[in-house]
Amino acid sequence: MKSKQWFTPVRFSHLTKHAGVGAVVRDQNDLLIFVKDTSTWPLKYLTKLHAVERVKRHLEITSDLMLPPQASIDGDSNLKIKGGTIPTLRFPNWTRCDNCNVLYFKPWANTNADISQKITCSSCSKGSLSQVTWCAVSSHGDLMDVPWHYICHRKSNTAAQQQCRHNTHEAYLKLELNERGRWEIHCKKCKATEQIDGTDFHHNTHKQPGLTERKPVGVDQITYTVMEVNDPRVFSAMSERALVIPPESNVDKESLVYKLMQQSQLVAAIKGAKRNLQKQREKKKAMRELKCTEEELFAALNEIDRDKSANNISFDDITSADMISDEFEALTTEQEFSSNADFITTHLTGEWQSYLQSIAESDGIRIESNLVDKLVAVNRLRVIEVYKGFQRAASDVDEFDPIPTVNPDFTGSIGWLPAVELFGEGIFFTLNHTCLEKWEEQALIRLRASEIETRYQDSEIALPDEATPTSRFILLHTIAHAFIRELETLAGYPAASLQERIYSSSEGKMAGILIYTAVPDIAGSLGGIVGQAKPSRFMRLLDAVFRQIEWCSMDPVCNDIEGQGPSWLNRAACHGCVLIPDTSCSYNNVFLDRVFIKGKPEEGIPPLREFVSK
Repeated sequence: MKSKQWFTPVRFSHLTKHAGVGAVVRDQNDLLIFVKDTSTWPLKYLTKLHAVERVKRHLEITSDLMLPPQASIDGDSNLKIKGGTIPTLRFPNWTRCDNCNVLYFKPWANTNADISQKITCSSCSKGSLSQVTWCAVSSHGDLMDVPWHYICHRKSNTAAQQQCRHNTHEAYLKLELNERGRWEIHCKKCKATEQIDGTDFHHNTHKQPGLTERKPVGVDQITYTVMEVNDPRVFSAMSERALVIPPESNVDKESLVYKLMQQSQLVAAIKGAKRNLQKQREKKKAMRELKCTEEELFAALNEIDRDKSANNISFDDITSADMISDEFEALTTEQEFSSNADFITTHLTGEWQSYLQSIAESDGIRIESNLVDKLVAVNRLRVIEVYKGFQRAASDVDEFDPIPTVNPDFTGSIGWLPAVELFGEGIFFTLNHTCLEKWEEQALIRLRASEIETRYQDSEIALPDEATPTSRFILLHTIAHAFIRELETLAGYPAASLQERIYSSSEGKMAGILIYTAVPDIAGSLGGIVGQAKPSRFMRLLDAVFRQIEWCSMDPVCNDIEGQGPSWLNRAACHGCVLIPDTSCSYNNVFLDRVFIKGKPEEGIPPLREFVSK
């Protein structure tokens, strides 16, 4: 192992979130590291995703989608790596002594210490050096080290301070807390002092760690704001998800054609061979790896060339607006699936209706149970999550609409985006469209929804197109959150491991909820969610959901409040009732209101149960 190199494991799913390109994360050695852009990733270890053309059309993507590189570490002392790794670098480059508070720039560059060893301060010989936790960001998506010398001296009022020169090889700056608990930067040479919290400065270039400067286009100066690296404004990942549905989910992954498409390096090597002997060697290599005959290999190569593989289905008429409706149709349509398909459903609607009839005369059965129209167990699903880039927000963020998104390729020289595959299972159910139509006709319900819609239009929050704050969407979204919270209690799934997908449209007659769990492993989960779709268990879950919605430990405040949450986009919804972890909600934990289900008779808003017929 090189003394300046270390390897840190990271989950695939984190590479499209908090550990994506452009993020600053803390590694296993407690070092802050910057994840470098995709132009630096090892191309030979990337795998192209196939059978995702519909997903790409839905998400308005023309680039190829590539799985990040995978690697394993040998257990010996040399820590040899098998496979490819994602490059990172240490950032911020400044360190601070934990004893005397003196700053050093890249002290590791002049030491032979192993990367996991602490560096001793040369000024006091007592303290250890740790990276500062401050950086500077711009709303253009830029990130750079804080120019400590400039910040400290920019308000110089003496000749000595004005003549003090920057020198990264000299330890003369100190970063420490003052008597008021505010961070200040001090110069030991000229006694200049300046507070740093929320400090702005201007720079005339774009910056990213490890990259040379590049001139901005159409901007004279860029505003940078000094903030801590764990500030949520420093990095916001921009990723989108879509389900893989038939016909692409039915692609036979055991076929030689699909396996050959997954081994794009083999195909490229065979087609790129210029000499006969070289081509024969590459063919034999492919035959060994794929365990096939020469005739089978030729047949598969010809099928790929003729564009007749299952991956090359034409989706010319698909638009991004069709994504939700296409998924809804796939979930509500009964069909047969092969055993190795990526999308398998079991329709339990008949069993559900029979179960409702069998308990119709039982006491304590909530009438809301009759609202559920279709019940489907999603035995297997495949979700593609694409990392489209990231955003940062400086103090001038209000001047940007929208905030610029930085592509994961800083150079603009590659034609692909990183993506991950998630496999799992779920429960899907729909609500009776006729009942909802009658409920939506109520003037007070429409008025309550329109108030949230007005607030949304005036806010800076941007949500997916399908997240429109109609009364139907708010109702479905609130029920979905209650389901996730109850699944955590009844099925033992942590709420953070569950995801929601809302299918809402009055015109398209959609009113469906998909609750699922998905992980970056083809094994998916173990059937715990699907098991809850059994009618008797689903009834118990449904009953608990509606009981939860009726009461909150924060009532009457939660029930009567005019607005809460970001931009007041929630009404009767708080952490005591229906809010869930942000990672589980696809819509920023907004557009939630329990009153849409339980009603508010004192204000003339009837409960949902009044519109449900047996």
